[in-house]
Amino acid sequence: MNIEFICRDKSALTNFPIVPAKDCLPDWYNKLNTSNSIIDCLPVKDMITAGYIIPNVFEQEIIAEENLSTGQEDLERVFPVERIGEFMEVQNQFTTPNSFHQHQQCPVHIQGKKKSYIKIAVPWKIKTPPGYSCLFVQPFWHFDQEFVIMPAIIDTDEFDLGELNFPCYLTDPVKLLKPGEPLVQVIPFKREEWKHTLKYEAPTSRTKMGLFLNNAYKRIVHQKKLFQ
Repeated sequence: MNIEFICRDKSALTNFPIVPAKDCLPDWYNKLNTSNSIIDCLPVKDMITAGYIIPNVFEQEIIAEENLSTGQEDLERVFPVERIGEFMEVQNQFTTPNSFHQHQQCPVHIQGKKKSYIKIAVPWKIKTPPGYSCLFVQPFWHFDQEFVIMPAIIDTDEFDLGELNFPCYLTDPVKLLKPGEPLVQVIPFKREEWKHTLKYEAPTSRTKMGLFLNNAYKRIVHQKKLFQ
């Protein structure tokens, strides 16, 4: 199967391309070199390396401040002025009226606060074969504590806008997003209809896993997954 990542910004395409998740491992995980650690857990490895990583493209600072009159959180986004004459162009492109969502649109108290939400945009369009969608989530096991990407599924075989927007909320008062920082993990999957059944099975100690003492999951259960 082939997934296409189409970019409308040559600089982003060259400097901050989308890469397989296996090439963007969390720093702490990448440094592990000992056995008897989480690095031996194949289900975790499959999750960390599933799909692809979309990096942030433009440096931006997001600031949260409580509005004392409404009791909800107000958000502000600031772009650095790096090149004279280009700041307003970038600001107008990425700070639009629908870049922000008020608390009322998703009235959930998070950390005891009336959170508001902001969209982070990247100049990418994704195309998948007919019948395939994509799951978009915060990169697994990266443990970013300053903001949270809200997960979503997009039918990328039909969705043809030239820009992706990812809503998020802050968990710290300030988040500085740097270019190249892992932003979203995207995992393509086939849409299928499912039904579920329930049944009882008596406990038993005789399973395939019990035939091997070492690496039982790897030797008899694990199936290779490949994203390139």
